[in-house]
Amino acid sequence: MEQNSQEPQINWYAVKVLFESIHFGNPLPDKVDEHYYDNNEKLFEESVILVKATTIEQAFKIAEGQAKQSEHEYLNTYNQLVKWQLVSILHAFELNDHELKNGTEIYSRFIHARKEDSVKDVITRYYPEALDKKEEPVD
Repeated sequence: MEQNSQEPQINWYAVKVLFESIHFGNPLPDKVDEHYYDNNEKLFEESVILVKATTIEQAFKIAEGQAKQSEHEYLNTYNQLVKWQLVSILHAFELNDHELKNGTEIYSRFIHARKEDSVKDVITRYYPEALDKKEEPVD
């Protein structure tokens, strides 16, 4: 009797991960310059990584393992210990293309906004770093 067994299809996924930079200790006073940012602020890095997996759940697990391996620490210019730690696996997106080439979409998400929101409102809320530094954020 012949069994109908198909191997699971392996797909590419773009997985968005979030890291946090945590600083320990006080900066050396003679090293503080215009590039030093106040410890009252937090710094996060959003990163999109590519993963090959058979399911979205597996993509999340693989991405988490890879992101954990990316955690690292070092002494910065100000003699503070800086630790980059994984905070969360935010989202996974299955790529429609199985071959990566110029123009391949590696990440996409839908942004839900109110009808009265302008494009500038959306950019201000979700992508403030894209605003011209002279522009004031929209409330």
